[in-house]
Amino acid sequence: MLTRGHLIGQIVDDLAGIDAQAKQRARLHLFDIHTHIEDFAKEVLNRALGLGLSNLNAEHSNNPGLDLGDSTSGWAFQVTADKSGAKVKETLEKIDADQRVKYTNIRVLVIGEKQGSYTFTGEPYASFGFTPHMVWDFNDVCGRIMSLSIDKLVDLQGYISRETRRVRIELEIPDEEGRFPTSIDNLIEALPRPQLSGAAKIEAHFEAKGTPIDRTEAEKAIAELSHRLSALPRLTREVFKFLLERRDERSTGFDDSFRVSDPKLRRIYHGDDLDGDLALLSEASLLSINEPDNHGEAYYWRIHFPGAGDCFHLTFIEYVEDLKLDLRKPLVTLDFSDF
Repeated sequence: MLTRGHLIGQIVDDLAGIDAQAKQRARLHLFDIHTHIEDFAKEVLNRALGLGLSNLNAEHSNNPGLDLGDSTSGWAFQVTADKSGAKVKETLEKIDADQRVKYTNIRVLVIGEKQGSYTFTGEPYASFGFTPHMVWDFNDVCGRIMSLSIDKLVDLQGYISRETRRVRIELEIPDEEGRFPTSIDNLIEALPRPQLSGAAKIEAHFEAKGTPIDRTEAEKAIAELSHRLSALPRLTREVFKFLLERRDERSTGFDDSFRVSDPKLRRIYHGDDLDGDLALLSEASLLSINEPDNHGEAYYWRIHFPGAGDCFHLTFIEYVEDLKLDLRKPLVTLDFSDF
């Protein structure tokens, strides 16, 4: 059961994390605020104070002085990472006559942490009746949520929880090479690095068995198999390995290709996107769907190996089974050094 204390604690913790990151940027004099952070502040303030703030910069680019405004209530905010008194003065000096009439409750919201104290005397402070308590940070916002109803706290906590990661990403600091801690590079699967062989080991194995193979053709087939697999995501390569391991005992006919019954496949595999993997394998010419050979039988998937004309798929499987090799090594990690 969600309690007021739990919800408020979550809100305070999430906002404190954002503050800490903004303070780190401020120490490097990085005061720029992304539009998403302005919009985040807008939604937090609207939920916490019951306002109807809109982003004034969205209505007029680089709106002078103020970033968020609610003309109905008369509340408006400048959102900044710069906590200095100079920034407050600059903000007030930019507010034009129309805004003075429209917004009677003006605040400066510091993303990070405001100064311990401010001294505001003379102009422009006197004209606005602007006092130090009108500079806020998220601590001031948190102090105003204590009386919110449980439903409003749930809504506020849910919004902040959903958006915290995105806000913190916008506040990240790049390294000397301009790379950010959170990057699409961290979300993209690395390209595999295939390891090939000259097929000497597989040639020697079958020579010893008295069933010699054409080493040149085997080497070509291994290289082509590696090439096709390397273009696929790792999980799709895992599916190919699984299909080969769980293939039907019956072959597909004249060329003895391996096959897997489609209904059987769908009952034994519980991955999230089987059709997507099958499509990728088909595009790589490693798989194809086939109609039943006879009335009443099921559709099946034919597994295609390079070098089928020389029955390399049979040679490959015989070699793997003779040496008790794990198919993961060649088919998933693309390490064919055992061949």
